[in-house]
Amino acid sequence: MPSVAQRTSKGAIVPHLIALAIYTLLGILLTWPLLLNLTNGVIGAVDGVDAYQNAWGLWWTAQALTSLRNPFFSPLLFYPDGVDLFWQPLGFSQGVLALPVTLTLGPVAAVNWIVLTSFTVGGYAIFLLARRMTGNVAAALVAGATFICSPYHMEKVIDGNLEVAAIHWLPCYAYAFLLLLNSPSWRRALAAGALLVWVSLGSWYYGLFAVLFTACAAGIWAYGVIRNSERKHRLQRGMRQAMWGLAPCIIWGMAIAPAFYGLLTTGADEMLWDMRQVQRERSADLVDVFLPNPVHPVWGPAVRAWRNQIYPHAVIWNVALGWIALGLGLLGATTARRATWHWSLLALACFIFALGPELKIAGWHTGMPLPYALIQDMPGIRSGQRPNHMMVMVSLSLSILAAYGFTVLQQRLTQHPSPVHTWSMALALIVLVAGIDGYAGTHTIVERRIHPFYATLPPPDGALIPLPLYLNVNRSENLTAQMGHRWPIIGGYVARPPAYEFPKYTPGVREIRFGEVERQDVVSPGWPESARRALAAYRIRYITMDLQSGADNYFAHVRSLLAEMGIESPVFADETLEVYAVPDSWQVTPVVFLGDGWKPIERQTNPNALATVNEHNDNEGLHRWGGADNDIWLVNPYDTPVHVTLALTMESYEMTRPVEIWDGQHLVAHWEVQRPVRTYRVGMTIPSGHVRLRLRAPTTYDVRSRRELSVVVLKIGIADYVLLRE
Repeated sequence: MPSVAQRTSKGAIVPHLIALAIYTLLGILLTWPLLLNLTNGVIGAVDGVDAYQNAWGLWWTAQALTSLRNPFFSPLLFYPDGVDLFWQPLGFSQGVLALPVTLTLGPVAAVNWIVLTSFTVGGYAIFLLARRMTGNVAAALVAGATFICSPYHMEKVIDGNLEVAAIHWLPCYAYAFLLLLNSPSWRRALAAGALLVWVSLGSWYYGLFAVLFTACAAGIWAYGVIRNSERKHRLQRGMRQAMWGLAPCIIWGMAIAPAFYGLLTTGADEMLWDMRQVQRERSADLVDVFLPNPVHPVWGPAVRAWRNQIYPHAVIWNVALGWIALGLGLLGATTARRATWHWSLLALACFIFALGPELKIAGWHTGMPLPYALIQDMPGIRSGQRPNHMMVMVSLSLSILAAYGFTVLQQRLTQHPSPVHTWSMALALIVLVAGIDGYAGTHTIVERRIHPFYATLPPPDGALIPLPLYLNVNRSENLTAQMGHRWPIIGGYVARPPAYEFPKYTPGVREIRFGEVERQDVVSPGWPESARRALAAYRIRYITMDLQSGADNYFAHVRSLLAEMGIESPVFADETLEVYAVPDSWQVTPVVFLGDGWKPIERQTNPNALATVNEHNDNEGLHRWGGADNDIWLVNPYDTPVHVTLALTMESYEMTRPVEIWDGQHLVAHWEVQRPVRTYRVGMTIPSGHVRLRLRAPTTYDVRSRRELSVVVLKIGIADYVLLRE
């Protein structure tokens, strides 16, 4: 027979196994038929745009970690610059959790694994937290169900936005934070701080709101200590409790300080954007919080239709907490006030923050300012566009109140509840929570096929241009294809696109992107030789066309341009894909082209504007005017530095004026440019890759054209070059 210790050990582990089984089953049922399509497709609105972007994030994280590269920077997108992913919704924490699945079953299965574990892990973490608070296993089981079955969570699952569907790290942090508040120590502070960083690396939204949650909780628990202490020790003990409560935020701040400092010092903070104007619209509406489940297949369409009539065109508005969860939470908050007042105040504080900077009621902006307006201008806060996501912290606090509500309900229904009655009531409530608050019907699975041709491409040796480019467009098809071919691509899809001038100005790439060409310019050589040299210099190897994109007219123009460049036939073609190879016989030389600041190409129309244009220009008066700051790009395609001589044929507008060429912070050349036209030369050494020079000159306002003008360039090119040894 088993010993008493063995029976006790088995009895202690059974509730945990039951909890894990229930939450896993709920995840399977509420996402059905996801389990049957684990490796085939994903749940995701708008044709899975965000879901497949998240799949790429998991795939890239696995690629980076297994090759010992920095996962927070990817050279595979926005070639040749690459992109910083630290402040993007990469979902690094989810990527680490799903690493074995990504490597064995693929990134689509990894997305689905994270979705399912958000139910299992999220519910179980709340179960542990609620059981510690109430000592009631059945109540803790119900609490976990209210958290993972909230309409808010189900909406994020349906949207396919894995960053915010992955709610499970938040209760893990809340549990560690509660341990710190109840029994402060540096070990627990470090653990809570590390988990707060982990939450942030999974979702910067949730990291930010977890910091706000922490600050509110630290103040509330400190108030509790003050209220329960002797008068002469109140302030001291309250301050000590508050400092321990804020310790995770301090650790979090120290951990991300280097990244934040780098963001500010490099000027890249513009990437985070200022979203304060958007926050007003994407704050929680007071009515929305109390709506019945808007994604339920029975009454959900009626709820959405009613809401659309009252205030149409709203986006990201489903922040409903669920009627069963609300009922249990309100019961716990009102009938067990001594035990729950901390959590009631915490839920209320988070709720007020979720309402954003101004109170909205049924779409009506009341003009009443709320506490969020006090923090709206802070760095980090101002870049967050969705204050209503703070509702997840309300849902977390409400789940603890729901556990107390269940305990009260249990005591009132039966004076001497038996285990059978207790478990029956718990299971009945879990069924109600899942069926009323969480059920969203059978989900549509979005499948994407990666063309098998991509697997036949050689190892990456340059980049490819996927068409259409979808620059600054919410389309993730090119990311999906990249998971098959693994080549760096022009463009990409991230939540906050970086400044990316490469496809706007680079010869060849520019024409392919827009499907049109300006055959004459001041840059030498002209079209199509300029395109051939630029594509060869940047090692663009392939151009692919997604024939399922509906861009047939655009592709017809691109094929014509490719033929002009000398690329007449695809190396592969079927009904869904065409692939063109860039000839490796094209001449590889340094390349020059113009960037931002220059005016459009013009021909001579005013005989007084230029002194001797027609005498010095072979293109019948073709010219470009410059402003105060004008970019000139130089490309060195070699692995060693090269010394180039840049020649500019130009004259100044109206009068002699100083013209400078800058390479970053270094002055390369200074001329007093005058009239008539003459050619100016400057020699410089450039490293491998490309550099952006800046031509600077004072401007004068031209009344006729209503523009600020400095100099006019008739011709620019590389006169000669010499390769150098390192």
